[in-house]
Amino acid sequence: MDLLNRIQRWYTINCNGDWEHSYGVSIATLDNPGWSVILDLQETCLENAVLPQQPTQERSPTDWVSWHIENYKFIAYGGPQNLSEILSYFLEIFLPAHIDPTCTLEIHLPVRGYENRLWLKAEAKMLSESVVEIIAIADRQHPQSYEWGLDVDLDLLNEPEYSLLELQVDYVLSDKAEPYVFQSDDNMLRTFLVAPSKN
Repeated sequence: MDLLNRIQRWYTINCNGDWEHSYGVSIATLDNPGWSVILDLQETCLENAVLPQQPTQERSPTDWVSWHIENYKFIAYGGPQNLSEILSYFLEIFLPAHIDPTCTLEIHLPVRGYENRLWLKAEAKMLSESVVEIIAIADRQHPQSYEWGLDVDLDLLNEPEYSLLELQVDYVLSDKAEPYVFQSDDNMLRTFLVAPSKN
């Protein structure tokens, strides 16, 4: 997977309906010339990372990089040809070394037969910028354990004759998934992270 796709995956894995409203990723040019890259780490599994300001690695007037953490942001600058080096450093060195092993993400597992309509809530830990491992699955007997795409699916959960025990998911503990963002079509415009259907 190329660096741009991997940064997109890191952004996606942090989108939960709240985070993306306050935080995100910024890639811009400098007039040196060069690049600036700012990634918000607050409320992510990298929030506790520490990286002091290092001396700029200056190889030539157009080949240089620097990076550090400041105010829960990964901040990097580089020459006009150093954008890929910055992204590589973040994804291949910084991220694996600083993922908080106690951090969890809420993800939603597709309910068999109701794919793209109904999901069972679960918890996962981040393994990389795009992969999570499922560490807890909600009790499927409780309506509040589910997320839905449309109000008609919410009504299904509230029908007294409907048995929630009949709802099944294909995921089990320790399974790995590459979740993506689902945007509901209802009036609430809810956004949540979902695991893909298993084939």
